[in-house]
Amino acid sequence: MKFKFAALPLMLASAVVSAEQYNSFTDVDYTAADYGSVDVDTLSFNSQYYFGALETLGPRKEFNYILPVSNIYGGFDYIDVNGNDEDALTIGGEYYTGQWKLFGELNDVDSTSVYSAGAGFLFTPNFLAEVEAVKVEDTDTELFVRGKYNHQLSGTDYIGFTAEVDDDFDYRSVSTKYFTALSGGQYLSAQLGLVDTDNSDLYWEGEVEFYFNENTSIGGGYSEDETYFLDATHFFNRNVAGKVAYASNRDFDELDVFSIGVTVQL
Repeated sequence: MKFKFAALPLMLASAVVSAEQYNSFTDVDYTAADYGSVDVDTLSFNSQYYFGALETLGPRKEFNYILPVSNIYGGFDYIDVNGNDEDALTIGGEYYTGQWKLFGELNDVDSTSVYSAGAGFLFTPNFLAEVEAVKVEDTDTELFVRGKYNHQLSGTDYIGFTAEVDDDFDYRSVSTKYFTALSGGQYLSAQLGLVDTDNSDLYWEGEVEFYFNENTSIGGGYSEDETYFLDATHFFNRNVAGKVAYASNRDFDELDVFSIGVTVQL
């Protein structure tokens, strides 16, 4: 009995140390999509830097639902469609000062540019409200209002919700994510999203991911249009992970999408 009580502080200290901290995230991915007679190859590079450290929830790729930390990010995609290529560039950032959040993004795909800017307010550390203006080149500006709420459960477990509408209320979406620590150092996350618009039927999608430990996970998802995917991620060390994925559609047998990539977290 004395040994057990003596070991308890060491166990608690070990649990605290096991949480990793990261500031930057960089992904390089290659995707080969076969749409029957159309082949689409995409090479992507995306990187994001946070000006404060983010702490993992156990798995090296899981963090809090709301992350009130200033950051900048950018990405570049090279897309080849049957020998015809195009480029896509994305740059943006989020700035937090007190309870206020300011953010903006530029997305440029060949001759079309999309601009967005907005502001948010953290009513509590678990409730964030945002207003965002989105301007697609040569179209009218659209306004979106969204809210994010994190309901903390025991330990690192949580269930988070995000709801969004546009200024005309003809676009409505809601999503949720559940994360829990299981026994034996394993974890589980599940997500569900719903989108309802005036011009189409209700669209839904869901996915789950199971973590064997902090380094290795497998996942899968399914959506209303009968598209499904399977993926796997493995961290070779605290900084470098490899990932693979496959996607297809039950109604379109000729659709095959393969993806392979590397993630670097520092």
